[in-house]
Amino acid sequence: MRWIQSGAVLVAALACLPAAAAAQPHPAIRVGQTMEGALNESDPALTGRGRFKVYRFDARAGQRLVATMRSGEFDAYLTVARVVAGITDPLAQDDDRGGGTDARVRFTAPATGSYLLVAQALSAEGMGPYTVVLDEAQAPTTAQPRELRIGQTVSGSLADTDAILEEDDTYYDTWVLSGQAGQRLMVEMKSDSFDTYLSFGRMEGEEFNSSSSDDDGGEGTDSRVRVTLPETGEYVIRANSIGGGATGPYTLAVTERAPPGPPPPPQPISIGGPEVTGALEDSDPTMDDESYYDYWSFTGRAGDRLRIAMRSEEFDTFLALGQLAGGTFTEIASNDDAGDDGTNSIVDITLPTDGTYVIRANSFSGGSTGAYRLRVERLVEQ
Repeated sequence: MRWIQSGAVLVAALACLPAAAAAQPHPAIRVGQTMEGALNESDPALTGRGRFKVYRFDARAGQRLVATMRSGEFDAYLTVARVVAGITDPLAQDDDRGGGTDARVRFTAPATGSYLLVAQALSAEGMGPYTVVLDEAQAPTTAQPRELRIGQTVSGSLADTDAILEEDDTYYDTWVLSGQAGQRLMVEMKSDSFDTYLSFGRMEGEEFNSSSSDDDGGEGTDSRVRVTLPETGEYVIRANSIGGGATGPYTLAVTERAPPGPPPPPQPISIGGPEVTGALEDSDPTMDDESYYDYWSFTGRAGDRLRIAMRSEEFDTFLALGQLAGGTFTEIASNDDAGDDGTNSIVDITLPTDGTYVIRANSFSGGSTGAYRLRVERLVEQ
């Protein structure tokens, strides 16, 4: 999906619409009507995008509408705007929410009056036939929150009667659960019908505030989040999808995780020795962000120039070097992504003192698990 980044640029571009299309009055489109049209070389174009046609429609204050533009010949782009004191004010725009390269815009009319629907090609080369449909956006009929208990697995279904996230046109269900401060939970959402997306958080007035979310942390396109409840109270799970308009059945499960054990003694790794393998697992100790970690240790001398590399095909690695004293890890150096090495981590360091050093093999995101490889090698003097 491609979004226009600068609202100011869009306003300036749309400001020329009435003048550019002044030769002809804008044809009217009614709610519930489908219009057929075609973009051709004689149509005006906006800088940075393609040719367009403009339609006019009337709406009541608070009226919820959805406009869809489809074409088999070009990538559609759709804008809803209104003219206020001679200035064209864009209210909503979209590229690909209609599926494929089709466009769909949902909006609520801020005032009773006349509005503009701009049917456009995304690229300057786009031409050919298209259709534009303007419909009432139906109010959700299955948007009430449902209760879910810790230890329970429930079945649900995303449907076109559910609540909709305006920013990406996806349906979602809301589930609520009660928990105690310090409880460690795992929430899993699975579906064979769509790519799931899971959010966990709390309501702040009428607004949902997500504290943890996940797309594909489970198997395949399933979702999984691990959280530690900061306080006793009611929490909200939003069962959602990736991709606008996805529907179908799913399951949602909440289980309580056992408290983490104490950090195990560091495993040995040698300077210049063979690469070692490890794995981050649900039984490992966690940091404050719910990320798991392992400790590895080696003995070094002041002035040793070393490269420590951590690689994984299963998660985004995070590597830290430090020392342990009384169970407290004091970090000396760390790295997330090592330049051109993707999401792998590399720390280059000259050791400041003789002694035992500890590597904390970690993940960038909380809850990530999987196998990794670790190596400590000497850097060759140039």
